[in-house]
Amino acid sequence: MSLYNLNNYEIKSGKKIIIPLGSIEQHGPHLPISTDTIIAEYLANQLTKKISSYALPGIPYGVSFEHRPFFNISISNDVLSELLSQVCISLGENGFNQIIILNGHRGNMGVLQYIPQIVERNNPKVNVFGINYWHLIEREFDHGGFVETSLMLAIEPKLVQMQMAKRGYLNKKRLHSTYTTFLSNTSSFKITRNGVLGDPRKATKEEGKKIISITMKNLVRTLKELDDLLIM
Repeated sequence: MSLYNLNNYEIKSGKKIIIPLGSIEQHGPHLPISTDTIIAEYLANQLTKKISSYALPGIPYGVSFEHRPFFNISISNDVLSELLSQVCISLGENGFNQIIILNGHRGNMGVLQYIPQIVERNNPKVNVFGINYWHLIEREFDHGGFVETSLMLAIEPKLVQMQMAKRGYLNKKRLHSTYTTFLSNTSSFKITRNGVLGDPRKATKEEGKKIISITMKNLVRTLKELDDLLIM
């Protein structure tokens, strides 16, 4: 259930609360700049149908400097860290002691590992977990490629311009560690030529639904296992 449309008396503290975290950045010529946020919000709201939880509106701003000179609206790691920490601290003050930050953008990963420490120093009762949804999809991720395009076809097909979809950069020869390390550098997406990592041309709505199903199954399992670990 989305917390956004509830009134003060309808909100029950004690439930898990999910913060979808995205970005505003290019996703090639065929996907909207809001892709990461749309996917994170969708998964968060689907999750509330499976476990007792609330979903907050997505945070659309992230750390996306790697996309220069393609379009991006980026904030620094420090600003994102402060924003997320303050939101989590405020949620703790309102009685929410388990907070899930569901991340939809790779560039935000560095920030997420520090938020639990910052929040715990303020309120030791609050547990914050950062989850990168693509770690749950059971296939290699991309950017504006087959996976993200299939997901968007399943979630918001009207925003996908498949006639504009083109193959992007494909990593076939270099070590995965080399590739992923390089992509953390500012302006690293210049190597893609068109902003795409992967090939979106064979993406389908049906494949998107399959990816969503697997992701949700693994997400629910992850949260249950986290609960088990908290009581050990």
